[in-house]
Amino acid sequence: MYYYNSTSDLEFNDCISRGACSVSPNISSMQEVMFILLRQIAYYLLKLKSLGVSKEKIIFDLVSEIAVIGVAKDLSESQILEAFSKQYVNLVKVRKEYLCLCKEKNIVCEDLKNLIKLSPKTSLSDILQRGNKEFLQKYKKFSFNKKYTSEIMLTVLKSVCANLICLKELKQNSEIDSYQVLEALNLFNLKRISAEKIKETTDALAHCNSEIFKLIYSAYIEFFGNIEMHEVSCSTRPNKAIMVSGSNLVDLYNLLEAVKDTEIDVYTNGNLLIAHAFSYFRNSKNLIGHFGTGTSSTILDFATFPGAILLTKNEAQNIDYLYRGRLFTTDDVAPKGVVKIINNDFTPLIESANQAKGFAKAHERKPVTVGFDEREFDIYIDEILKNSHERIYVIAQSELFEKQQNYFKKFFSYIPQSSTVISFSNKTDFENSIFINPVSNYAIIDNLQDKILKKISPEKLVFFESKCDINTFSNIINLRNSGVKDIFLSSCTPMLINPVTLREFNKLYNVKEFTEPDIDLQKLD
Repeated sequence: MYYYNSTSDLEFNDCISRGACSVSPNISSMQEVMFILLRQIAYYLLKLKSLGVSKEKIIFDLVSEIAVIGVAKDLSESQILEAFSKQYVNLVKVRKEYLCLCKEKNIVCEDLKNLIKLSPKTSLSDILQRGNKEFLQKYKKFSFNKKYTSEIMLTVLKSVCANLICLKELKQNSEIDSYQVLEALNLFNLKRISAEKIKETTDALAHCNSEIFKLIYSAYIEFFGNIEMHEVSCSTRPNKAIMVSGSNLVDLYNLLEAVKDTEIDVYTNGNLLIAHAFSYFRNSKNLIGHFGTGTSSTILDFATFPGAILLTKNEAQNIDYLYRGRLFTTDDVAPKGVVKIINNDFTPLIESANQAKGFAKAHERKPVTVGFDEREFDIYIDEILKNSHERIYVIAQSELFEKQQNYFKKFFSYIPQSSTVISFSNKTDFENSIFINPVSNYAIIDNLQDKILKKISPEKLVFFESKCDINTFSNIINLRNSGVKDIFLSSCTPMLINPVTLREFNKLYNVKEFTEPDIDLQKLD
């Protein structure tokens, strides 16, 4: 059983503080037009592949664009139009090359009808109008089942693409997975497509995601060293400082290499807490700790940090209402008011940190433990097998807010003492338990889950996860397809997935909504 907690249950997060927790109609319209562009590009890329031609640069551009669809960014009109122009140029290129090859080889071309057309005169208003029109036509044409299954597939597709980009940054390639992305997109170029076919493709993409996570995990160990359990300081000291926010370990690595000859202190923020578990980061003299109150508290953390801030790639950061001047990003396209780091030249960021006031005095905060001892974990799993426990409860990632912690306190009072607990987030006084903190890093989570599922019958496993993000849905699908029977999921923020689609996702994969611990335990199959 998996328990996925809603962001609506958090005492404080950016979604709540801003009062806007859904995708605006304008963004939906732009996404609709970009989706049409990308699926048409995918069509011609697959046609070229069938003729023995591979266009890796354009495939990478396409995957990169999907990875950032849905990532909230405060972009200017010129930046948005530039993104559309780039993809439209790619469409023209691949179509032209395909038509030329057909003529050269004397074969009949299968050209797409209703090709999207943009011109130098195309404005953002034109794109919004086109997107709104396409959105309405699609939802008139699609059956209810096709509507929500296609939205679920697109959510999983975004996750796959984001992880393929991560893999690329780690200097690993996965060409087969890239073509799976193209095949999935190309489904929507077909005249007829069933909801069953979309679900089948979604399941395949979810499995693909798990395989990518395995490659990422291996690359992490190769690049950053072994993972160990480590106590991370959350205190600060008087000094100039840089905060790195997000989850991209490669960006953090590149920054630390750039500041290693300086005295600037570097703090992680958000999911980058996991970096401290790897030997390279533990041994960095500049990385002294973690700053922040949670992984969804961007506004509070950013507003109180007295130094320069680096936003790592492809993060859904809410920065619209933050102060400007000390925000930097490694993203290809920087939001308005954020300075773009070019070719990993962190000089502007370092200069900003030196000019900022920094921490004037030390602040003591309670440390947090991250990582795990792999040998100890393997021994614990073997002990579970020996003791033949009826149920094994796995408490997966959590935001660690009060409501969530209270839920689990009650939960542990209801489960029998003969049970055992594996916690990825909440420390517990439960007698038969082990605590591991992978900090929402799915490459590590996938590795741990794989160890569990290889040795323990999925029918005995009861999983809880108290955080919902872009990787959640492929993870649920893989657990379901691995034989896990009971999966509990509460609502996610509408910025991530439409509430109606979430409800249908629950029905499609037989996922239960959580209520109270005692009631939920009665729902176990």
